[in-house]
Amino acid sequence: MIAGKTLRRLTDGLYTLSGTGAALALVSILCLVVAQMTTRWLGILFPGGANYAGYAMATASFLALADTFRRNEHIRVGMLVERGGAFRRGIEIWCYTAAAAVALFFAWYAVQTPILSHKINDISQGQDGTPLWIPQIAMAVGAVLLAIAVIDSLLGLLFTKQMGVDTPRQPMLRDALGSVKARLALFALSVLVLYAAIHLMTGFDRDAVGLKIGVFLFVMFFLLGSGLWVGLALMGVAYMGMIGFTPRNPGSSMSITVWTSSSSWTLTSLPLFIWMGEILYRTRLSEDMFKGLAPWLSRFPGGLLHSNVVGCTVFAAVSGSSAATLTTVGKMSIPELRKRGYPEFMIVGTLAGAATLGLMIPPSLTLIVYGVTVQQSITGLFMAGVIPGIVLATMFMAYIAIWSVVRKDQAPEPEPHTTFAEKLRASTLLIPVIALILVVIGSMYLGVATATEAAAFGVIGALVLAALQGSLSWDAFRQSLMGATRTSAMIALILMGASFLTLAMGFTGVPRALAGVIAAWELSPVALIAALTVFYIIIGMFLDGISAVVLTMAIIEPMIRAAGIDLIWFGIFIVVVVEMAQITPPVGFNLFVLQGMTRHDMSYIARTALPMFMIMVLMVAVLVAFPGLATWLPDMVQAKQ
Repeated sequence: MIAGKTLRRLTDGLYTLSGTGAALALVSILCLVVAQMTTRWLGILFPGGANYAGYAMATASFLALADTFRRNEHIRVGMLVERGGAFRRGIEIWCYTAAAAVALFFAWYAVQTPILSHKINDISQGQDGTPLWIPQIAMAVGAVLLAIAVIDSLLGLLFTKQMGVDTPRQPMLRDALGSVKARLALFALSVLVLYAAIHLMTGFDRDAVGLKIGVFLFVMFFLLGSGLWVGLALMGVAYMGMIGFTPRNPGSSMSITVWTSSSSWTLTSLPLFIWMGEILYRTRLSEDMFKGLAPWLSRFPGGLLHSNVVGCTVFAAVSGSSAATLTTVGKMSIPELRKRGYPEFMIVGTLAGAATLGLMIPPSLTLIVYGVTVQQSITGLFMAGVIPGIVLATMFMAYIAIWSVVRKDQAPEPEPHTTFAEKLRASTLLIPVIALILVVIGSMYLGVATATEAAAFGVIGALVLAALQGSLSWDAFRQSLMGATRTSAMIALILMGASFLTLAMGFTGVPRALAGVIAAWELSPVALIAALTVFYIIIGMFLDGISAVVLTMAIIEPMIRAAGIDLIWFGIFIVVVVEMAQITPPVGFNLFVLQGMTRHDMSYIARTALPMFMIMVLMVAVLVAFPGLATWLPDMVQAKQ
């Protein structure tokens, strides 16, 4: 018993220590980006600065994997698990067994990578000349700790009353697998299924390509649908594709691909923008923003309901995360709007839809992921999102105004009149957030900073403003840093799996075959966009936005290029349809967040969000009719540089 408690403390301490190491790596990313930016301004050479930041990015991503897993912050499609009832433990045993197999495969080759790099004296191709085995140690350590964390939870499922990291929201009334023998039998069956699947892929006739592709796609949807964590599921599917379609070693291919995708300078903007949003969320800056907006919006048709849309629009410009935007604005607006008698249907619905603006208005995490995936300018994508984001916000506000006219009986009494002087006084509370927006977006627009450097501006600006305001405590700083680290690791694991899957997809021939089918249909660009809209709405019912982007781009990108569609414009289209995915059941992430905040049933929240969903469908039509909404500003910025 004592030995068990000691082992528990030891493993928990390891997860926490690795998470702390990842947080320190995130701080070092900020320092390196600032150093790189400063030396560039001064005309001084900083050899290898971008590479060092990339190594820090990889370190932060890998070291945080285990801590993020133990805190249940990695993304999974939990629909089947949540509905498992008495058989939930059995479903979880399958999920953790498959996850452990993938994590062990990942860990084994992650350990081999620095050993091989040291043996062949592999060094960085940049000016720094760093021996690559040194930064690659972080990949080995992080992957091993992730495997330990998964196996740790699996053992708890098999031998104790624990239900893994994703504990049931409601207490289980009955456990169909109460016997340890039954659990071990299911574990053995799960191992047998995994072995048979691997053997099936290697045992096909070399010419049975169609059958192999069918098995490959079945495995992908089965792993994702059964509740395996998205990043690990993508790695597992990619492994199946590699052993089925190419004689290349899947392990070494995986480690090289994952390392290359994780140690990217471009990707460093991702954790920095997340950190900026976390700082605003955990300090008084976001609360002041609502107080400053309310007096100006109260006399609009629809009254303070507009604060949901405008608040989300403003916060989106300094966050980049739909969930952070929803949580921050919702915590401020829901109690105030309820107190003033606004209908619950409109409070919840407008908030669910408006929070998705966090994905479009720069800095957008989805646009960063899309840009990295298709190798497009992050700055160009950010600029492309500005005008469509404002147009979509205006459409949301028009819906509120129309509702207030059509349903006058549901609208509460107008707010008391405020003088212009009172409005101006309240507006002073907006100065810090507006200043931060101008610094972040203005630095990119004027060409002073790249997207990554603007992210550093944002973090430093948010810290300075919170400190001047007196709301930056040590606890708020620590929580913002750890929150950003774990969110970054969650996205990084998905990107790791997606990069490996992209490699495997190339060997399967699926992208080429699909592109050939689409080409045979001879669809016009407009018809192709219409088909892809339906496709992403369907896939968005089962995957979160970032997963949908990275999972499909390997297939979709060749089609888009062949159709002659501008990839910057297509990035904005992707964001709009991904926004729809945020509010479509059963896996709409915003719906889950709102359910936790309001305690409403999921079906009720989905119904309230339906009008906002239809507005986004209309927005797709607007983008097709007026493509210049997305391309004009990037073209202007590029012309000035």
